[in-house]
Amino acid sequence: MRISRFRQAVMVTIALLLVFALGVPAWAARPIRIGFMAPFVGVYTQLGEDMDRGFKLYLDEIGNKAGGRELQVFLEDTEGKPELGPTKARKLLDNDKVDLLSGIVHSGVAISIRDIVVERKVPLILTNAGAPALTGKLKSPYIFRVSFANGQQDLAGGWYAYHKLGFRKMVVIAPDYSAGHDKANGFMKYFKEAGGTVVEEIYPPLSTNDFGPYLTKIADQGKAIDGVWSFFSGSGSIRLVTQYEEYGLKDSVPFFVIGDTVDDAVLPSMKDAAVGVKSYHHYADTLKNPENEAFVKAYVAKYKTKPGIFSEQGYVGAKVIAMALEAVKGDIENTDAFLAALRKVKFNAPRGPFAFDESQNVILPVHIRRVDKVGGTYQNTVLDTIPDVDQDWSPAKMKK
Repeated sequence: MRISRFRQAVMVTIALLLVFALGVPAWAARPIRIGFMAPFVGVYTQLGEDMDRGFKLYLDEIGNKAGGRELQVFLEDTEGKPELGPTKARKLLDNDKVDLLSGIVHSGVAISIRDIVVERKVPLILTNAGAPALTGKLKSPYIFRVSFANGQQDLAGGWYAYHKLGFRKMVVIAPDYSAGHDKANGFMKYFKEAGGTVVEEIYPPLSTNDFGPYLTKIADQGKAIDGVWSFFSGSGSIRLVTQYEEYGLKDSVPFFVIGDTVDDAVLPSMKDAAVGVKSYHHYADTLKNPENEAFVKAYVAKYKTKPGIFSEQGYVGAKVIAMALEAVKGDIENTDAFLAALRKVKFNAPRGPFAFDESQNVILPVHIRRVDKVGGTYQNTVLDTIPDVDQDWSPAKMKK
């Protein structure tokens, strides 16, 4: 054991001497460590796994290197529980010595580690958690988001529901937690402003298994409504959509939902219950552009299944990090330079054009989609697109 440790010490010393002799900074020989936080148990398990897959796929494509340095990923399971966020973040920072944090599905988890990130001056690149405050009143130079702010896409979705799809009276149903309310409020803002009426708002618990009582309330509305808007994700969305059909509502009261509810990853579990449902989101695996076609091909080859929204967000998050590292030639130790490089990242993603706004939140396209059954498989077919939707989007911006 002593000999082994001695040899190891000698090898490290020789490596460092070579580094100095070649005029290369000492830090360049050290791998960059990325802490990736996501839920791998519970209602959001599928979302966490998909984000992780997308993130690792991009790193595989670049040989797990960026800016001339090796990239190592350290996973921590948040279980989607805000109370676990600080413990997991500190473990990554103190024990694993990570250089930056990424991932996170649940907004509560992201909020729970916000102060730690700011105090430690550690870059955080969110690949899902949409708490608006993180790029709003609680924004920080260290916090970036590649996915969306809750309510961001919904601003455009509500406008589209009234002006393009002809909905006038709707019921809103979403889980009773921050993201559910944020997204519902975003949808209702311009739907109501356009002249639409929300007849009822329903907020079941996040862990709801039986939607029967809520679907009965919707059915009781009868002809008083002409549509239902919803946001649920993962296993919750599967239960809602399948039970919606079982209660005979699918053909009489159409859904128009945010895309999480009919994400490509859950369509095989929903089967025909999802066919015909229209939605809006920044991604669909059917998008016709070179970046998406290459992404889908690589994802299917590696994981034997189609990518969904969360897979793409993980993939984009990894690319954003890698591009910033390339820009600073791997010098993540120069935090200010790395943050400046992150702000400047622009490229064509599978979803379409990618860029950050002044608050370091993504500007994104919002695609209008419909679930179709094609050749025995289910897909979200893109029908229309609202470009350049930021977190302060308004219909007035459509005219610019």
